[in-house]
Amino acid sequence: MPFCHQCGTEVQEDDRFCIKCGVVQQEEHRQTVSSSEGSFSVQSEREQPVSGQSLNYKGVGIRFIAQLVDAVICLILYGIIGSITASIVGGKTPDGFAIEGTAAVIVQVLTVLFSIFYFALFEAFWNGQTLGKKVTRIQVVNEDGSAIDLGTALIRNVLRPVDAFCFYLVAAISVWMSPRKQRIGDRVAQTCVVKKQSVPGNKAKKAGKVKFSNKDDVFISDID
Repeated sequence: MPFCHQCGTEVQEDDRFCIKCGVVQQEEHRQTVSSSEGSFSVQSEREQPVSGQSLNYKGVGIRFIAQLVDAVICLILYGIIGSITASIVGGKTPDGFAIEGTAAVIVQVLTVLFSIFYFALFEAFWNGQTLGKKVTRIQVVNEDGSAIDLGTALIRNVLRPVDAFCFYLVAAISVWMSPRKQRIGDRVAQTCVVKKQSVPGNKAKKAGKVKFSNKDDVFISDID
């Protein structure tokens, strides 16, 4: 039995619009709950792709704000790595550290690597969001709207140093020229940055409840 992906109201198979909220219904958006001899199965929203036409792609402005927040995290990483390195090879100063040559290169390389893993791990395991994206309510998804995995997140962020060239000018130009507002890393990984997707039935989940269907009777069941 299909339900509206926006408000959860039961709709008919051939309904194009929800009779309650008026949202256009698309077959891949409907949540169907089936029952067989007292058992049921629910398809997770995370597993359901969202039509590309319904994705709200985000451009340079909001992504720049998110990047500023994440840059603070990367700066803290740089300070920690630099301080540890300076304490080992020398170069500690009252204000921090001052290192040159090979030690400086090592600090820069380690900072880049840790930054890549920071972005990749958060995006893969925190609903496509880093701290900056969480604050600005945007997220990374696959081009079909589904959640990205760790491999995709790594591909996307390994190319971040290329996009970051000249203070992210390369990324900005790529986003401006892309219909899906994708930077180079997004194009290669086939991802895009969108407005945080609202999850159907989210209010019910927050209340610790979910809708089930059993012999055409809809009821609410606690899942605490």
